[in-house]
Amino acid sequence: MNAPESIARFAPDPQGLDFDALRRAGIATLQALCGDRWTDYNLHDPGVTILEQLCYAITELGYRSDFPAEDYLTDADGQIDYRHHALHPADEIFPSEVLTFEDYRKVLYDTIPELEDVWLTRDERPGSTGQPAHGLCRIAIKLNDALHDSADEASLAQIEAAACERVRQVFHAHRNLGEDLSDVSVVPVQPVYLSGDIQIHSERDPASIFADLFFQCARAVHSGFRIERYVKASEAGVTLDTLFAGPRTVHGYVASTGAQAQGAPVAVARLVGLVQAVDGVAHVQRLALCTADGTPVSGDSLTGASGTVLRLRFPSDTQSNFLRLHFASGKAGSGSHALTSASDHRREEKSRVVLEDARVALAKARFEFDTLRNTAQSLTTVVPAPTGQSRELREYFSIQHHFPAIYGINRFGVPPTAPLENRVSAHQLKAYLYLAEQLMANYLENLQSVGRLFSVDALYETYFSQRIDNEALPDIEAFYTDAPDGVRSQLARIVSRKDRAQDRRSRLLDVLLAMYGETYSQKSLRRFDDYQDVHGARWLIDNKLDFLRHIATLSRDRASAFDITAAGVRADGRPNVAGVYAKISILLGLPAEPPGAPLSDALTRWHLRLQGDRTATKESYEFAAARLIVLKSQGEPEVRPTGAQAQPGDTLPGRLLVHGVRLENYILRQHDDAVHVHFRTHDARLGGDAPGEVLLARFHGDDAVTYAGRYVEILREFLCTLNQASEGFYLVEHVLLRPRRSGATRDGTTAEADAQVHEAESFFNARVSVVFPAWTSRFSDPDFRQLAQETVCRNLPAHLLPEFHWMDYVSMRDFEHRYGLWRARLRERAATPDRLDAASASLRTLLMRRRRAHDLTLWV
Repeated sequence: MNAPESIARFAPDPQGLDFDALRRAGIATLQALCGDRWTDYNLHDPGVTILEQLCYAITELGYRSDFPAEDYLTDADGQIDYRHHALHPADEIFPSEVLTFEDYRKVLYDTIPELEDVWLTRDERPGSTGQPAHGLCRIAIKLNDALHDSADEASLAQIEAAACERVRQVFHAHRNLGEDLSDVSVVPVQPVYLSGDIQIHSERDPASIFADLFFQCARAVHSGFRIERYVKASEAGVTLDTLFAGPRTVHGYVASTGAQAQGAPVAVARLVGLVQAVDGVAHVQRLALCTADGTPVSGDSLTGASGTVLRLRFPSDTQSNFLRLHFASGKAGSGSHALTSASDHRREEKSRVVLEDARVALAKARFEFDTLRNTAQSLTTVVPAPTGQSRELREYFSIQHHFPAIYGINRFGVPPTAPLENRVSAHQLKAYLYLAEQLMANYLENLQSVGRLFSVDALYETYFSQRIDNEALPDIEAFYTDAPDGVRSQLARIVSRKDRAQDRRSRLLDVLLAMYGETYSQKSLRRFDDYQDVHGARWLIDNKLDFLRHIATLSRDRASAFDITAAGVRADGRPNVAGVYAKISILLGLPAEPPGAPLSDALTRWHLRLQGDRTATKESYEFAAARLIVLKSQGEPEVRPTGAQAQPGDTLPGRLLVHGVRLENYILRQHDDAVHVHFRTHDARLGGDAPGEVLLARFHGDDAVTYAGRYVEILREFLCTLNQASEGFYLVEHVLLRPRRSGATRDGTTAEADAQVHEAESFFNARVSVVFPAWTSRFSDPDFRQLAQETVCRNLPAHLLPEFHWMDYVSMRDFEHRYGLWRARLRERAATPDRLDAASASLRTLLMRRRRAHDLTLWV
């Protein structure tokens, strides 16, 4: 007889963590280890009782380890701080900034409601015949019907000028690195009208049918953009990677953008298909486009006159009979009854009534479309953020609570009348079990800390511990030989011996980076951590954390450029630099945010100026070191007013700035009761106790060694600060340095610069200049320069060729003055084009002069 089918009451754990499986494994291990001594494995055996209690506790650990991942990230308030865990929603991590002309069109159409269509084309090189200029483009726009219908000629000109300026602002806010806008123009339109004969059903109002078919045809003629709600597109099966491909559009999903080129033909067959799909249309007998006087526009594909685009106009009284609607016959053979079958007067009256009602219905359809287009779409229902349940995972409840009272280790303890031997045995068993219980308590503390491990916190430990108190384990505190804080410290030290924190933390961050397809490849950067007190992987961890904090913008804005219409901050609050700036900075161990002041100001704000090697003397080193100690003790200097002249200041030997960040360059020597601090300058011209050494300071007394050590510590710390504040780079796009006005009056310097530009035909052709300071400790290292140049080349867009300039302090001061003036003139370009050309030529002169004087390294 077949056994009846049934469902087991208790299913074994697939991981082997159920009680029975753990007990069997424990018994098997015991038999293998001590089977010749311990032969009784029955339930009454105390060893088996202990084993069962441990197995029971381990099932609890397994249970707490099997919650949904969201629960381990949920804080005490029941919320998940996704950004804190380097997690980003689909609409933030999937989209990119604009890359193609198609992307530009989406952003412009989504941002500017006055636009009906927009087209981008490559500009031509000056003096060439049809050859496109790399990086320069033109934009042609088509304004919507409402602006044309409601404005007179003067008002329309103002509206067009405002729309063109708005297009420029949006373009520059989203432009690609190495691209610029040469011109924006409004395309003139050629009005056309619908004509033909269409059969309709009698179930729907003819005016509604007329308005509907006109609106559909007008949308096809005016613009190819088709926008949908994100919710509707998602329900239709559009995947997330498709939904958020390209730039993020605020007002909906742009399903189609239509023709890529201005003046693309309009297919009559497409219009017929749109009309046939309108509810109430039975048959399209004839459909065409015509001019205001009724002249048909011939051809199967219709285009406007040269330089114009078609615009479908709603018929006025004179065009009321161009498009005629007929009721289809209700019975076979009865023929058709046209709406215009009455007398001429009645026919005109009926057409006028239909057009008036259709005009109202059309206004309603346009309002609904404009509402859809101009309403920001919520994505909470499209990609709902997962939620978790807050759990107190670290709470530990001792297994000793579950032992029979006869063992004397639960909360009842040993009876007062029990012999001393029993109390001692209970204490021994309690202490014996404590080792296993502390491990389990630590496990729960680690489980509670999973969210901290997978986060962007500056965390440098990966194993955690917790102190077990009397509430968790009865009377355990009597066994501790130290205060609670001391016990915690001892536990932390014990755990840290097994914690390879830097390696494990680094690998955990690699997991978070891998979620976004990123790897941190700059491990060789550890060779150049001159400014860290302790060499190790902590600096690398900090850089990875910085990378993760900016992961969304690093991936999205990797090809974007700075906004030439904004100052130091964009409209959305982000720093106004190229998108690749932050990534290159992090990979080079620099702050992701650009410095608020020029790099050379790091020294001038302290009234310091670099001294060359040829003029540096032993006395200048000693005086400069003493001066640095004084400046450090005085605190931060006052900020100079904008435009104030820098004071000459004290000299700072360049070798002291470069080599003073390394402790091995400081030597303490005992001279009787004095301690002398010597410094290795690596300059063979200077001699002291050893070649290249100079004396910096002398200390006397019993604490001379302490004072000397403190002196070196303060001096080195200040030099590290000066070095780090002086490090960064500038990215100059050559296309932005082009002359805006040909034939403008210029001085000799500008004319010379223009001549150099004409000699170097490739200067504006997809090139950028990368300017680094050459006077700091890391940036003067040839190996670091090689790493920096490779990092820039690997992360720049592939079509851009970088030219590297490593400038000394004086050259950088000159460059930063010209660069700052040029950036200011870029923001004023419309009002002062001549001043912009002068500033561009000045900066171009400097770069071209260095280009000729130095054998620049060009990377491919």
